Amino acid sequence: MPPDAILLAHHPLLLAVPAFVPAIAITLVVLVIAKRDRIAEARELAAQEADTDDHIAPPVQEDDR
Repeated sequence: MPPDAILLAHHPLLLAVPAFVPAIAITLVVLVIAKRDRIAEARELAAQEADTDDHIAPPVQEDDR
């Protein structure tokens, strides 16, 4: 290639870029929803564990009579 050559945008690349933007947006939305779901599930499991811990009777202490 000669040193004074000017590179212009490649037309197939310009046509392909708009196809990637929606794909990236959809991927980001799916990842955000999956992260929220995992956080909600972790909270739910923690609440269930705390709830079951509250229902366990405390140990009975014997009097020293």
